[in-house]
Amino acid sequence: MDNQDKLLEDIEMIVGKIKELHDLAYVQYSNLVDAVLAGALTDEKQIEHILDGIIDFGDDLRFLDLSKKLCRHIYYQYPQLVGNFVHMYRAMFEEKKDDNGTGDS
Repeated sequence: MDNQDKLLEDIEMIVGKIKELHDLAYVQYSNLVDAVLAGALTDEKQIEHILDGIIDFGDDLRFLDLSKKLCRHIYYQYPQLVGNFVHMYRAMFEEKKDDNGTGDS
């Protein structure tokens, strides 16, 4: 095995570990969103913290779906929080697509 093969093998291992971390984070954030939907978590700061964590994984469509589910549930109670989240998501992810020439703008 030459250095290039070893490097590719190491990269594949790292990518696998990152995917495992994303999967674990998704399970944990899903549980938190479910707690909000069930009414067990209602504090605005806690919900804001959940949204802040979800946005860290915003390039994963599962987290986008999770954030939509949460935002739809809390919109009438915390419209400013939802608006801030949507603005931040667009600034972080949709503009990147536009810069790469794959967005609609």
